[in-house]
Amino acid sequence: MKRITWIAGVSFVLGALFFALTFGFLQRSSDDSATLAPQAVEAQSIEVQPSLNFVPLVRRVKPAVVKVVSEAIVEQQPSLFGDDLFDRFFNSPRRRQRVSGVGTGFVISADGDIVTNYHVVKSAIKIKIVDLKGKEYTAKKIGTDPKTDLALLKIDAKNLPYIEFGDSSNVAVGEWVLAIGNPLGQDLTVTSGIVSAKGRELEGLDVDYQDFIQTDAPINRGNSGGPLVNLEGKAIGITSVILSPSGGNIGIGFAIPSNMARRVLADLKKSGRVVRGYLGISMNEITDAEAKDYDLPEGGILVLTVEENSPAQKSGLQRYDVIVGLNGKPIESMGRFRNQVAEIRPGSKITLTVVRRKGKLEIPVTVGEAPDSLKVRLDSDEGTGEVVDLGMVVINNNASLARRHNLSTDKGVVVTQVARGGTAAENGLRPGDIILGVNRSDVESVRQFRELISGKRAGDRVLMFINRDGNEIPLRFRF
Repeated sequence: MKRITWIAGVSFVLGALFFALTFGFLQRSSDDSATLAPQAVEAQSIEVQPSLNFVPLVRRVKPAVVKVVSEAIVEQQPSLFGDDLFDRFFNSPRRRQRVSGVGTGFVISADGDIVTNYHVVKSAIKIKIVDLKGKEYTAKKIGTDPKTDLALLKIDAKNLPYIEFGDSSNVAVGEWVLAIGNPLGQDLTVTSGIVSAKGRELEGLDVDYQDFIQTDAPINRGNSGGPLVNLEGKAIGITSVILSPSGGNIGIGFAIPSNMARRVLADLKKSGRVVRGYLGISMNEITDAEAKDYDLPEGGILVLTVEENSPAQKSGLQRYDVIVGLNGKPIESMGRFRNQVAEIRPGSKITLTVVRRKGKLEIPVTVGEAPDSLKVRLDSDEGTGEVVDLGMVVINNNASLARRHNLSTDKGVVVTQVARGGTAAENGLRPGDIILGVNRSDVESVRQFRELISGKRAGDRVLMFINRDGNEIPLRFRF
Protein backbone atom coordinates (compact mmCIF):
# COMPACT_ATOMS: atom_id res chain seq x y z
CA MET A 1 0.00 0.00 0.00
CA LYS A 2 2.82 2.42 0.86
CA ARG A 3 4.45 1.76 -2.50
CA ILE A 4 1.28 2.55 -4.38
CA THR A 5 0.80 5.74 -2.40
CA TRP A 6 4.37 6.76 -3.05
CA ILE A 7 4.16 6.15 -6.82
CA ALA A 8 0.89 8.11 -6.99
CA GLY A 9 2.55 11.03 -5.17
CA VAL A 10 5.55 11.16 -7.55
CA SER A 11 3.22 11.01 -10.56
CA PHE A 12 1.28 13.97 -9.24
CA VAL A 13 4.44 16.10 -8.73
CA LEU A 14 5.84 15.31 -12.18
CA GLY A 15 2.48 16.02 -13.74
CA ALA A 16 2.21 19.36 -12.03
CA LEU A 17 5.74 20.33 -13.13
CA PHE A 18 4.99 19.32 -16.75
CA PHE A 19 1.74 21.33 -16.69
CA ALA A 20 3.47 24.43 -15.33
CA LEU A 21 6.26 24.33 -17.92
CA THR A 22 3.90 23.68 -20.80
CA PHE A 23 1.44 26.38 -19.74
CA GLY A 24 4.29 28.92 -19.33
CA PHE A 25 5.66 28.08 -22.80
CA LEU A 26 2.26 28.48 -24.43
CA GLN A 27 1.60 31.74 -22.63
CA ARG A 28 4.96 33.22 -23.70
CA SER A 29 4.50 32.15 -27.32
CA SER A 30 1.05 33.75 -27.59
CA ASP A 31 0.38 37.20 -29.03
CA ASP A 32 1.16 39.80 -26.35
CA SER A 33 -1.78 41.91 -27.47
CA ALA A 34 -4.20 39.02 -26.89
CA THR A 35 -5.94 38.98 -23.56
CA LEU A 36 -6.94 35.69 -22.09
CA ALA A 37 -10.44 36.15 -20.77
CA PRO A 38 -11.75 33.62 -18.29
CA GLN A 39 -14.40 31.35 -19.77
CA ALA A 40 -17.46 30.83 -17.60
CA VAL A 41 -18.74 27.26 -17.44
CA GLU A 42 -22.43 27.16 -18.33
CA ALA A 43 -24.43 26.07 -15.32
CA GLN A 44 -26.57 23.01 -15.92
CA SER A 45 -29.50 21.97 -13.81
CA ILE A 46 -28.93 18.45 -12.53
CA GLU A 47 -32.06 16.80 -11.20
CA VAL A 48 -31.34 14.88 -8.02
CA GLN A 49 -33.92 12.30 -7.04
CA PRO A 50 -34.68 12.34 -3.32
CA SER A 51 -34.00 9.10 -1.49
CA LEU A 52 -36.96 6.82 -0.77
CA ASN A 53 -38.67 7.67 2.48
CA PHE A 54 -40.60 4.74 3.96
CA VAL A 55 -41.43 6.49 7.25
CA PRO A 56 -45.09 7.43 6.51
CA LEU A 57 -45.74 3.96 5.08
CA VAL A 58 -44.21 2.18 8.07
CA ARG A 59 -46.16 4.33 10.51
CA ARG A 60 -49.36 3.38 8.74
CA VAL A 61 -48.92 -0.42 8.50
CA LYS A 62 -46.75 -1.32 11.49
CA PRO A 63 -49.57 -1.14 14.11
CA ALA A 64 -51.38 -3.98 12.29
CA VAL A 65 -48.42 -6.39 12.54
CA VAL A 66 -48.36 -8.64 15.60
CA LYS A 67 -46.13 -11.13 17.36
CA VAL A 68 -47.48 -14.69 17.44
CA VAL A 69 -46.29 -16.69 20.47
CA SER A 70 -47.23 -20.37 20.31
CA GLU A 71 -46.99 -22.87 23.11
CA ALA A 72 -46.83 -26.60 22.48
CA ILE A 73 -46.07 -29.90 24.17
CA VAL A 74 -43.18 -31.87 22.73
CA GLU A 75 -43.78 -35.57 23.10
CA GLN A 76 -41.30 -37.86 24.82
CA GLN A 77 -40.99 -40.17 21.80
CA PRO A 78 -40.36 -38.39 18.48
CA SER A 79 -42.51 -39.57 15.58
CA LEU A 80 -40.98 -42.18 13.32
CA PHE A 81 -40.91 -39.63 10.53
CA GLY A 82 -39.41 -36.96 12.76
CA ASP A 83 -38.89 -33.50 11.27
CA ASP A 84 -41.95 -31.84 12.72
CA LEU A 85 -41.75 -28.20 13.82
CA PHE A 86 -40.30 -28.81 17.24
CA ASP A 87 -38.02 -31.69 16.29
CA ARG A 88 -36.50 -29.31 13.74
CA PHE A 89 -36.00 -26.32 15.98
CA PHE A 90 -35.84 -27.42 19.60
CA ASN A 91 -33.94 -30.74 19.69
CA SER A 92 -36.43 -31.98 22.28
CA PRO A 93 -35.41 -34.50 24.96
CA ARG A 94 -37.29 -37.78 25.37
CA ARG A 95 -39.93 -36.53 27.81
CA ARG A 96 -42.98 -34.32 27.68
CA GLN A 97 -41.83 -30.73 27.54
CA ARG A 98 -43.64 -27.43 27.17
CA VAL A 99 -41.95 -25.23 24.58
CA SER A 100 -42.76 -21.94 22.89
CA GLY A 101 -41.96 -20.40 19.54
CA VAL A 102 -42.30 -16.94 18.06
CA GLY A 103 -43.54 -15.93 14.64
CA THR A 104 -45.37 -13.04 13.05
CA GLY A 105 -48.89 -12.34 11.85
CA PHE A 106 -50.93 -9.37 10.76
CA VAL A 107 -54.48 -8.19 11.26
CA ILE A 108 -56.66 -8.36 8.14
CA SER A 109 -59.99 -7.15 9.57
CA ALA A 110 -61.00 -4.59 12.17
CA ASP A 111 -62.74 -7.28 14.25
CA GLY A 112 -59.66 -9.40 14.88
CA ASP A 113 -58.95 -11.78 11.98
CA ILE A 114 -55.22 -12.49 11.83
CA VAL A 115 -53.23 -14.38 9.20
CA THR A 116 -49.98 -16.22 9.87
CA ASN A 117 -48.16 -19.31 8.61
CA TYR A 118 -49.40 -22.80 9.38
CA HIS A 119 -45.94 -23.86 10.53
CA VAL A 120 -45.95 -21.09 13.15
CA VAL A 121 -48.99 -22.54 14.96
CA LYS A 122 -48.89 -26.12 13.67
CA SER A 123 -48.61 -27.92 17.02
CA ALA A 124 -49.76 -25.08 19.28
CA ILE A 125 -52.02 -25.78 22.24
CA LYS A 126 -52.07 -22.10 23.19
CA ILE A 127 -51.55 -19.01 21.01
CA LYS A 128 -50.83 -15.54 22.34
CA ILE A 129 -50.92 -12.38 20.21
CA VAL A 130 -48.87 -9.33 21.20
CA ASP A 131 -49.56 -6.04 19.43
CA LEU A 132 -47.22 -3.10 18.83
CA LYS A 133 -48.05 -1.53 22.20
CA GLY A 134 -47.42 -4.76 24.07
CA LYS A 135 -51.06 -5.62 24.69
CA GLU A 136 -51.67 -9.36 24.81
CA TYR A 137 -54.61 -11.33 23.44
CA THR A 138 -55.49 -15.03 23.44
CA ALA A 139 -56.09 -16.28 19.91
CA LYS A 140 -58.02 -19.25 18.64
CA LYS A 141 -57.52 -21.13 15.40
CA ILE A 142 -60.30 -20.61 12.89
CA GLY A 143 -58.65 -22.92 10.37
CA THR A 144 -55.32 -24.04 8.97
CA ASP A 145 -54.17 -25.13 5.52
CA PRO A 146 -50.86 -27.07 5.46
CA LYS A 147 -51.02 -27.28 1.67
CA THR A 148 -50.32 -23.54 1.38
CA ASP A 149 -48.75 -23.01 4.84
CA LEU A 150 -51.50 -20.60 5.93
CA ALA A 151 -53.48 -20.25 9.15
CA LEU A 152 -56.36 -17.99 10.17
CA LEU A 153 -56.54 -16.86 13.81
CA LYS A 154 -59.10 -14.79 15.71
CA ILE A 155 -58.83 -12.47 18.72
CA ASP A 156 -61.64 -10.81 20.63
CA ALA A 157 -61.16 -7.15 19.74
CA LYS A 158 -62.80 -4.35 17.79
CA ASN A 159 -61.71 -1.36 15.71
CA LEU A 160 -58.24 -2.73 15.13
CA PRO A 161 -55.85 -1.29 12.55
CA TYR A 162 -55.54 -3.77 9.69
CA ILE A 163 -53.72 -4.28 6.40
CA GLU A 164 -55.61 -4.75 3.16
CA PHE A 165 -54.52 -7.28 0.56
CA GLY A 166 -53.22 -6.00 -2.76
CA ASP A 167 -53.47 -7.74 -6.12
CA SER A 168 -50.43 -10.00 -6.42
CA SER A 169 -51.09 -10.56 -10.12
CA ASN A 170 -50.09 -6.93 -10.69
CA VAL A 171 -46.78 -7.24 -8.81
CA ALA A 172 -43.81 -6.39 -11.03
CA VAL A 173 -40.28 -7.70 -10.69
CA GLY A 174 -38.13 -4.81 -9.49
CA GLU A 175 -40.75 -2.96 -7.44
CA TRP A 176 -40.01 -1.95 -3.87
CA VAL A 177 -41.44 -3.96 -0.98
CA LEU A 178 -41.15 -3.95 2.81
CA ALA A 179 -41.03 -7.03 5.04
CA ILE A 180 -42.21 -6.57 8.64
CA GLY A 181 -41.79 -9.20 11.32
CA ASN A 182 -40.14 -10.44 14.50
CA PRO A 183 -36.82 -11.88 13.29
CA LEU A 184 -35.11 -14.23 15.72
CA GLY A 185 -37.56 -13.31 18.46
CA GLN A 186 -36.84 -9.58 18.33
CA ASP A 187 -39.56 -6.96 18.36
CA LEU A 188 -41.08 -5.69 15.13
CA THR A 189 -38.43 -5.02 12.52
CA VAL A 190 -38.82 -3.44 9.08
CA THR A 191 -36.59 -4.34 6.13
CA SER A 192 -36.79 -3.24 2.51
CA GLY A 193 -35.95 -4.78 -0.84
CA ILE A 194 -37.40 -5.49 -4.22
CA VAL A 195 -39.43 -8.23 -5.84
CA SER A 196 -36.75 -10.49 -7.29
CA ALA A 197 -38.97 -12.99 -9.12
CA LYS A 198 -42.51 -14.35 -9.33
CA GLY A 199 -44.02 -17.81 -9.64
CA ARG A 200 -41.25 -19.63 -7.77
CA GLU A 201 -41.59 -23.32 -6.84
CA LEU A 202 -39.23 -24.93 -4.33
CA GLU A 203 -38.35 -28.61 -4.51
CA GLY A 204 -38.42 -30.58 -1.29
CA LEU A 205 -40.75 -28.15 0.49
CA ASP A 206 -43.74 -29.85 2.13
CA VAL A 207 -46.21 -27.36 0.64
CA ASP A 208 -48.41 -28.68 -2.15
CA TYR A 209 -49.49 -25.41 -3.77
CA GLN A 210 -46.64 -23.02 -4.51
CA ASP A 211 -46.49 -19.78 -6.47
CA PHE A 212 -44.03 -17.81 -4.35
CA ILE A 213 -42.97 -14.20 -4.72
CA GLN A 214 -39.20 -14.00 -4.25
CA THR A 215 -37.67 -10.97 -2.56
CA ASP A 216 -34.26 -9.79 -1.39
CA ALA A 217 -35.76 -7.91 1.57
CA PRO A 218 -33.92 -9.42 4.57
CA ILE A 219 -36.05 -12.14 6.16
CA ASN A 220 -35.03 -14.39 9.04
CA ARG A 221 -36.65 -16.98 11.28
CA GLY A 222 -39.39 -15.28 13.21
CA ASN A 223 -40.51 -13.26 10.18
CA SER A 224 -42.74 -16.17 9.14
CA GLY A 225 -46.33 -15.03 8.72
CA GLY A 226 -45.53 -11.34 8.41
CA PRO A 227 -46.68 -9.08 5.56
CA LEU A 228 -44.75 -8.24 2.43
CA VAL A 229 -46.22 -4.82 1.58
CA ASN A 230 -45.95 -2.63 -1.50
CA LEU A 231 -45.54 1.15 -1.50
CA GLU A 232 -49.32 1.54 -1.27
CA GLY A 233 -49.24 -0.18 2.10
CA LYS A 234 -51.08 -3.27 0.86
CA ALA A 235 -49.97 -6.82 1.56
CA ILE A 236 -49.01 -8.52 -1.68
CA GLY A 237 -47.57 -11.54 0.14
CA ILE A 238 -47.14 -13.41 3.42
CA THR A 239 -43.49 -14.20 4.17
CA SER A 240 -43.00 -17.92 4.59
CA VAL A 241 -39.67 -19.42 3.51
CA ILE A 242 -36.00 -18.52 3.21
CA LEU A 243 -33.25 -20.31 1.34
CA SER A 244 -30.03 -20.34 3.30
CA PRO A 245 -27.22 -22.84 3.96
CA SER A 246 -26.81 -21.40 7.45
CA GLY A 247 -30.41 -20.63 8.39
CA GLY A 248 -29.82 -16.87 8.23
CA ASN A 249 -30.72 -14.29 5.65
CA ILE A 250 -28.78 -14.26 2.37
CA GLY A 251 -31.31 -12.25 0.39
CA ILE A 252 -33.43 -15.13 -0.91
CA GLY A 253 -36.83 -15.03 0.76
CA PHE A 254 -40.24 -16.16 -0.41
CA ALA A 255 -43.78 -15.00 0.25
CA ILE A 256 -47.16 -16.61 -0.45
CA PRO A 257 -48.92 -14.38 -3.01
CA SER A 258 -51.89 -12.42 -1.68
CA ASN A 259 -54.32 -13.70 -4.31
CA MET A 260 -53.71 -17.30 -3.24
CA ALA A 261 -53.93 -16.35 0.44
CA ARG A 262 -57.13 -14.35 0.04
CA ARG A 263 -59.01 -17.32 -1.42
CA VAL A 264 -57.69 -19.80 1.16
CA LEU A 265 -58.50 -17.48 4.06
CA ALA A 266 -62.03 -16.86 2.77
CA ASP A 267 -62.66 -20.62 2.77
CA LEU A 268 -61.17 -21.03 6.24
CA LYS A 269 -63.35 -18.24 7.61
CA LYS A 270 -66.46 -19.69 6.00
CA SER A 271 -66.08 -23.37 6.87
CA GLY A 272 -62.73 -23.94 8.60
CA ARG A 273 -61.36 -25.84 5.61
CA VAL A 274 -60.32 -25.17 2.02
CA VAL A 275 -62.37 -26.49 -0.88
CA ARG A 276 -60.30 -27.25 -3.98
CA GLY A 277 -60.89 -28.54 -7.46
CA TYR A 278 -59.78 -32.07 -8.31
CA LEU A 279 -59.17 -34.14 -11.45
CA GLY A 280 -57.85 -37.41 -10.02
CA ILE A 281 -54.59 -37.82 -11.92
CA SER A 282 -50.90 -38.10 -11.16
CA MET A 283 -48.71 -36.26 -13.61
CA ASN A 284 -45.20 -35.31 -14.60
CA GLU A 285 -43.92 -32.23 -16.37
CA ILE A 286 -42.29 -32.96 -19.73
CA THR A 287 -38.81 -31.47 -20.08
CA ASP A 288 -37.41 -30.28 -23.39
CA ALA A 289 -35.04 -33.27 -23.44
CA GLU A 290 -37.88 -35.72 -22.84
CA ALA A 291 -39.99 -34.10 -25.51
CA LYS A 292 -37.14 -34.57 -27.98
CA ASP A 293 -36.16 -38.09 -26.90
CA TYR A 294 -39.68 -39.51 -26.75
CA ASP A 295 -41.34 -37.42 -29.47
CA LEU A 296 -43.69 -35.71 -27.01
CA PRO A 297 -45.20 -32.21 -27.19
CA GLU A 298 -43.10 -29.47 -25.59
CA GLY A 299 -44.57 -27.63 -22.64
CA GLY A 300 -47.02 -30.39 -21.75
CA ILE A 301 -47.92 -32.51 -18.75
CA LEU A 302 -47.78 -36.29 -19.00
CA VAL A 303 -50.64 -38.15 -17.29
CA LEU A 304 -49.12 -41.07 -15.34
CA THR A 305 -52.17 -42.53 -13.61
CA VAL A 306 -55.91 -41.92 -13.67
CA GLU A 307 -57.80 -42.76 -10.48
CA GLU A 308 -60.89 -44.94 -10.69
CA ASN A 309 -64.22 -43.08 -10.61
CA SER A 310 -62.39 -39.77 -10.68
CA PRO A 311 -63.50 -36.76 -12.75
CA ALA A 312 -60.59 -37.46 -15.11
CA GLN A 313 -61.62 -41.08 -15.71
CA LYS A 314 -65.27 -40.14 -16.19
CA SER A 315 -64.25 -37.60 -18.84
CA GLY A 316 -62.21 -40.17 -20.79
CA LEU A 317 -58.73 -38.93 -19.89
CA GLN A 318 -56.19 -41.74 -20.26
CA ARG A 319 -52.77 -42.69 -18.99
CA TYR A 320 -49.98 -41.25 -21.16
CA ASP A 321 -52.20 -38.46 -22.46
CA VAL A 322 -50.29 -35.18 -22.66
CA ILE A 323 -52.22 -32.14 -21.39
CA VAL A 324 -51.13 -29.04 -23.32
CA GLY A 325 -53.95 -26.61 -22.58
CA LEU A 326 -56.60 -25.57 -20.06
CA ASN A 327 -59.64 -23.65 -21.27
CA GLY A 328 -57.89 -22.64 -24.45
CA LYS A 329 -54.69 -21.38 -22.80
CA PRO A 330 -51.33 -23.19 -22.95
CA ILE A 331 -49.89 -24.91 -19.89
CA GLU A 332 -47.20 -22.77 -18.23
CA SER A 333 -45.88 -25.36 -15.78
CA MET A 334 -47.09 -28.35 -13.80
CA GLY A 335 -47.17 -26.32 -10.58
CA ARG A 336 -49.19 -23.56 -12.20
CA PHE A 337 -51.61 -26.10 -13.70
CA ARG A 338 -52.08 -27.77 -10.30
CA ASN A 339 -52.83 -24.38 -8.73
CA GLN A 340 -55.28 -23.47 -11.49
CA VAL A 341 -57.24 -26.71 -11.06
CA ALA A 342 -57.29 -26.27 -7.28
CA GLU A 343 -58.76 -22.77 -7.65
CA ILE A 344 -61.68 -24.04 -9.75
CA ARG A 345 -64.84 -24.62 -7.76
CA PRO A 346 -66.10 -28.23 -7.71
CA GLY A 347 -68.90 -28.76 -10.21
CA SER A 348 -67.44 -26.31 -12.71
CA LYS A 349 -66.79 -27.46 -16.26
CA ILE A 350 -63.39 -27.03 -17.93
CA THR A 351 -61.88 -28.07 -21.23
CA LEU A 352 -58.50 -29.82 -21.42
CA THR A 353 -56.51 -29.81 -24.65
CA VAL A 354 -54.85 -33.22 -24.88
CA VAL A 355 -52.40 -34.83 -27.29
CA ARG A 356 -53.00 -38.57 -27.66
CA ARG A 357 -50.97 -40.61 -30.15
CA LYS A 358 -50.20 -37.57 -32.36
CA GLY A 359 -53.84 -36.47 -32.39
CA LYS A 360 -55.16 -33.42 -30.50
CA LEU A 361 -58.40 -33.69 -28.50
CA GLU A 362 -60.60 -31.24 -26.60
CA ILE A 363 -61.88 -33.08 -23.51
CA PRO A 364 -64.59 -31.52 -21.31
CA VAL A 365 -64.22 -32.32 -17.59
CA THR A 366 -66.51 -31.62 -14.65
CA VAL A 367 -64.17 -30.74 -11.79
CA GLY A 368 -64.62 -32.66 -8.54
CA GLU A 369 -63.80 -31.76 -4.95
CA ALA A 370 -60.32 -32.69 -3.75
CA PRO A 371 -60.27 -35.19 -0.87
CA ASP A 372 -57.94 -34.54 2.03
CA SER A 373 -54.54 -35.93 1.10
CA LEU A 374 -53.36 -38.99 2.99
CA LYS A 375 -50.65 -38.08 5.48
CA VAL A 376 -48.70 -41.13 6.58
CA ARG A 377 -47.90 -41.21 10.29
CA LEU A 378 -46.38 -44.45 11.55
CA ASP A 379 -46.41 -45.30 15.23
CA SER A 380 -43.20 -45.78 17.15
CA ASP A 381 -43.89 -49.53 17.45
CA GLU A 382 -42.88 -49.95 13.81
CA GLY A 383 -39.25 -49.85 14.94
CA THR A 384 -36.49 -47.54 13.83
CA GLY A 385 -36.10 -48.85 10.28
CA GLU A 386 -32.87 -49.17 8.37
CA VAL A 387 -30.59 -46.25 7.65
CA VAL A 388 -29.61 -46.00 3.99
CA ASP A 389 -26.44 -44.22 2.88
CA LEU A 390 -28.51 -41.45 1.30
CA GLY A 391 -29.54 -39.56 4.41
CA MET A 392 -32.82 -41.38 5.05
CA VAL A 393 -34.40 -44.26 6.95
CA VAL A 394 -36.65 -46.81 5.23
CA ILE A 395 -38.71 -49.81 6.35
CA ASN A 396 -40.27 -52.70 4.46
CA ASN A 397 -43.86 -52.15 3.41
CA ASN A 398 -46.40 -54.96 3.83
CA ALA A 399 -50.13 -55.60 3.93
CA SER A 400 -50.34 -55.16 7.70
CA LEU A 401 -48.48 -51.85 7.64
CA ALA A 402 -50.53 -50.55 4.73
CA ARG A 403 -53.80 -51.53 6.42
CA ARG A 404 -52.90 -49.98 9.78
CA HIS A 405 -51.78 -46.69 8.26
CA ASN A 406 -54.17 -46.47 5.33
CA LEU A 407 -51.41 -46.61 2.73
CA SER A 408 -52.52 -46.83 -0.90
CA THR A 409 -50.17 -49.75 -1.60
CA ASP A 410 -48.43 -52.53 0.29
CA LYS A 411 -45.48 -52.65 -2.12
CA GLY A 412 -42.03 -51.11 -1.93
CA VAL A 413 -40.22 -49.54 1.03
CA VAL A 414 -41.51 -46.65 3.11
CA VAL A 415 -39.33 -43.60 3.83
CA THR A 416 -39.74 -42.80 7.53
CA GLN A 417 -37.05 -40.16 8.13
CA VAL A 418 -35.08 -37.80 5.90
CA ALA A 419 -31.98 -36.03 7.19
CA ARG A 420 -31.88 -32.32 6.46
CA GLY A 421 -29.13 -31.51 3.95
CA GLY A 422 -28.68 -35.17 2.97
CA THR A 423 -28.77 -36.63 -0.53
CA ALA A 424 -32.37 -37.81 -0.16
CA ALA A 425 -33.56 -34.37 0.98
CA GLU A 426 -31.69 -32.63 -1.82
CA ASN A 427 -33.49 -34.86 -4.33
CA GLY A 428 -36.90 -34.08 -2.88
CA LEU A 429 -37.70 -37.31 -1.02
CA ARG A 430 -40.04 -36.82 1.93
CA PRO A 431 -41.07 -38.87 4.97
CA GLY A 432 -44.07 -40.94 3.91
CA ASP A 433 -42.89 -41.51 0.34
CA ILE A 434 -43.05 -45.15 -0.78
CA ILE A 435 -40.23 -46.19 -3.13
CA LEU A 436 -41.68 -48.67 -5.63
CA GLY A 437 -38.92 -49.01 -8.23
CA VAL A 438 -35.46 -48.00 -9.39
CA ASN A 439 -34.63 -47.86 -13.10
CA ARG A 440 -37.55 -50.15 -14.09
CA SER A 441 -36.75 -52.68 -11.36
CA ASP A 442 -39.45 -53.16 -8.72
CA VAL A 443 -38.39 -52.62 -5.11
CA GLU A 444 -39.68 -55.42 -2.89
CA SER A 445 -37.54 -54.99 0.22
CA VAL A 446 -34.99 -52.75 1.91
CA ARG A 447 -32.29 -55.29 1.07
CA GLN A 448 -33.16 -55.21 -2.62
CA PHE A 449 -33.30 -51.41 -2.56
CA ARG A 450 -29.78 -51.36 -1.14
CA GLU A 451 -28.61 -53.65 -3.94
CA LEU A 452 -30.18 -51.46 -6.62
CA ILE A 453 -28.40 -48.33 -5.40
CA SER A 454 -25.10 -49.97 -4.42
CA GLY A 455 -22.05 -48.97 -6.38
CA LYS A 456 -23.45 -45.58 -7.36
CA ARG A 457 -20.95 -42.74 -7.33
CA ALA A 458 -21.39 -39.01 -6.83
CA GLY A 459 -23.04 -37.59 -9.93
CA ASP A 460 -24.69 -40.87 -11.01
CA ARG A 461 -28.42 -40.72 -11.71
CA VAL A 462 -31.27 -43.18 -11.39
CA LEU A 463 -34.98 -42.90 -12.02
CA MET A 464 -36.97 -43.78 -8.92
CA PHE A 465 -40.69 -44.44 -8.97
CA ILE A 466 -42.42 -43.40 -5.77
CA ASN A 467 -45.92 -43.29 -4.35
CA ARG A 468 -46.69 -39.99 -2.66
CA ASP A 469 -50.12 -39.40 -1.11
CA GLY A 470 -51.58 -42.12 -3.32
CA ASN A 471 -50.06 -40.80 -6.56
CA GLU A 472 -47.28 -42.57 -8.46
CA ILE A 473 -44.63 -40.18 -9.70
CA PRO A 474 -41.14 -40.52 -11.21
CA LEU A 475 -38.24 -38.94 -9.33
CA ARG A 476 -34.91 -38.24 -11.01
CA PHE A 477 -32.43 -39.01 -8.26
CA ARG A 478 -28.82 -37.79 -8.35
CA PHE A 479 -26.18 -39.26 -6.05
